[in-house]
Amino acid sequence: MKNIILLSFLFTSIIAEGVIAQAIDKSKMNKKEGFFTFYTDEEKGKIYLEVDKLDFEFLYVNSMPAGIGSNDIGLDRGQLGRTRIVEFRKAGNKLLLVHKNYDFRAYSDNPSEVKAVKDAFAESVIWGFDISQNDNGKLLVDATNFFLQDAHMVSEKLGSSRQGSYKPDVSRSSLYFPMTKNFPKNTEVEAIVTVAGTPTGGYIRSVTPSPESVTVRQRHSFIELPDKGYQPREFDPRSGYFHISYMDFTSPIGEPIEKKFISRHRLEKKDPNAAISEPVKPIIYYLDRGTPEPVRSALLEGGNWWAEAFEAAGFKNAYRVELAPEDMDPMDVRYNVIQWVHRSTRGWSYGSSVRDPRTGEIIKGHVTLGSLRVRQDFLIAQGLLQPFEEGKPKNPKMLEMALARLRQLSAHEIGHTIGLAHSYASSPTNRASVMDYPYPLIKMDESGNIDLSEAYDDKIGDWDKWAVKYGYATIPQGENEKKYLSKILEDTYSAGHTFISDVDSRHPSSSHPHAHLWDNGTSASQELNRIMAIRKKKMESFGLNSIEDGQPEALMEEVFVPLYLMHRYQLEATAKLIGGLDYTYKVKGDNQRIQSRIEDNEQNRAFTSLLKAIHPKELAVPEHILDRLPPRPMGYTRNRETFPSRNGLNFDPLAPAENVVEMVFGLLFEAGRANRLHQQALFQSNLPSFTQVLDKTVESVFGENANETYEGEIKRMTQAKLVDHMIALANHPQASSSVKAEVRKKLKDFLFDNPSRNQFRSRTLASNPSGLRNSLKNNFDQYIADKIIAFLDLPEKLSTPVELSIPDGAPIGSEDMSCDFDY
Repeated sequence: MKNIILLSFLFTSIIAEGVIAQAIDKSKMNKKEGFFTFYTDEEKGKIYLEVDKLDFEFLYVNSMPAGIGSNDIGLDRGQLGRTRIVEFRKAGNKLLLVHKNYDFRAYSDNPSEVKAVKDAFAESVIWGFDISQNDNGKLLVDATNFFLQDAHMVSEKLGSSRQGSYKPDVSRSSLYFPMTKNFPKNTEVEAIVTVAGTPTGGYIRSVTPSPESVTVRQRHSFIELPDKGYQPREFDPRSGYFHISYMDFTSPIGEPIEKKFISRHRLEKKDPNAAISEPVKPIIYYLDRGTPEPVRSALLEGGNWWAEAFEAAGFKNAYRVELAPEDMDPMDVRYNVIQWVHRSTRGWSYGSSVRDPRTGEIIKGHVTLGSLRVRQDFLIAQGLLQPFEEGKPKNPKMLEMALARLRQLSAHEIGHTIGLAHSYASSPTNRASVMDYPYPLIKMDESGNIDLSEAYDDKIGDWDKWAVKYGYATIPQGENEKKYLSKILEDTYSAGHTFISDVDSRHPSSSHPHAHLWDNGTSASQELNRIMAIRKKKMESFGLNSIEDGQPEALMEEVFVPLYLMHRYQLEATAKLIGGLDYTYKVKGDNQRIQSRIEDNEQNRAFTSLLKAIHPKELAVPEHILDRLPPRPMGYTRNRETFPSRNGLNFDPLAPAENVVEMVFGLLFEAGRANRLHQQALFQSNLPSFTQVLDKTVESVFGENANETYEGEIKRMTQAKLVDHMIALANHPQASSSVKAEVRKKLKDFLFDNPSRNQFRSRTLASNPSGLRNSLKNNFDQYIADKIIAFLDLPEKLSTPVELSIPDGAPIGSEDMSCDFDY
């Protein structure tokens, strides 16, 4: 009886499967032939993929044509996702989409050697499809759920940015048929994807009408891999290019096993023997038609600057930027694009690309320009020019400066998509690269008139031409490629250029004297002093002329913030000179200089400039400005571009000063910098030591009494901040024992009489202050003393430095060997 029931069940299942198979009638669906032919059934919301190419490699790229609109969350319209080399494999009744592992390779004529490497490292099955039909090797699969997945990982991104817990909701997702297309070399399927959940963050609430349901559009692209005509070019750390890398296990012993190749577009001469030639195929970028004027013209002009660099590399008419055709799909991999992207808050622009993971060839350049970024430059100019005098027309120089920045920004982000990394050491050499981050070059005459005519450069720099030559120049026939490219680099450095990129410029402990973000000038400290003079002069005249008639006076703060902080990045650049090291990405035998410590005079000048920047007279907001900054009116709440306040709804006059003091002490007493200061004096006694820097800072900050005035309160705040940073450094796990010892000694000195500086009373008096006059000074001194005592009384073991682990030995990377024998 049981057997009869089982057979009946199986028979019913077979019939049911047959019904399903018969229901897939391709003749009633919309067939779209192309790279991978597919069939769509819009009434049922279905898409069927026809796979006739098994074990055939192609690119799979996911992207997001319609985003969320929050800079902080980072899910922008037009954002590219991952690029993967995949293939379809049949396994029984399954069709598997496999992400191949190209990080580990074997280029060998021995198939067993190739297989040994392939089997040693995992692959990833991205999706498994049930095969619905097999028509003479053409496998039909229902791919609906595959295309409705959250491939861009929106739900994970919302969770990691603390915006809530979300999961994809298929019931609120659908294929987006208007943008589901097919072409001979690429298949494009787009979907409306909804993730649902419980919102907890303010960012998602600020940009989504119903934050419990976040709906975007996601794109899946299947793309034919480029042919084998592209010639990879080896990566050189001096060249300024992004790169791909992989391990080649067929590399001969004695040669590097890790191979690296630069990222660049394919660009070939029609006549390889000609010094200047037309290209076989030019590089064309298309600008978003949604870009308004006058922004559109500025972006086109700045983007086309790169044509000069390609001409210098031997190409004629090889590169251009033009307005996108009306029917162009910006997410189509066949087009390089510049998108004008809107967000609710100001944020970064960026240049990304689709690259062939095998070779580094750039297939698609994709630039994202944030539309609100330009308004920051407008605000900077507004605070400097203070143009809104009664009866006068709006000053056009504000818009001119903002558009000049857009030209530079367009060129900068396109530079990333042609393969170039940031070149942050270029500003001192006549603004040699648009791949640096420029702060506007502001000039002021003796009468206080501001000149913004040279705020931003109007062309690419000399470094950019050298870099494009390295990446794109055709190697003359018969020339050794390695020697030819090395000669380009040596010529670059002979011309006075230095390439230093991100990690050396952004790290809190950076030490390079020229690799800075948003800086100007050949000397960081001299430029700091110059820009502080401009800042002081323009704060003296700052007032209602900084805003238009009819605006709430509280909005002066938005204009005042970039004026008050206009020296913030120059402060950071100046701090790097202290304990600094001048170096390059030198390779053996090249013509670059060897590293050297920054000279004592330069370090001391930088230190003096930093101490000047935190003097109360430099930090105080002029009273005539404080008198005109009321609490925010209804409809204009505080935001991220206004100063924080500890005064409730009112403007806090200490907050701007505290921001600067916190920045300077954070840079000056960073653990790595403190360690270097201590060590540099051990090798060169004329260089400032950490002890000298600490003593002079304490002398400057505590050397004068803080009276009961506004500036006196700024001084007390500065004193408290200094003690806080000293305590933090004395307890920092990365600070060396000698640095900790010096800081603790200095903290103990605070607790004993020092009549020459009128510092704190002895520890005995500090802990039993009866009889002391009840004044603000004594109360503040008591507070500082109590803080120091509380720290010094902590067990020293709480501040044990982090152990520096020894580099791996034999067997490298193995901590637990489950073996019965030793080697």
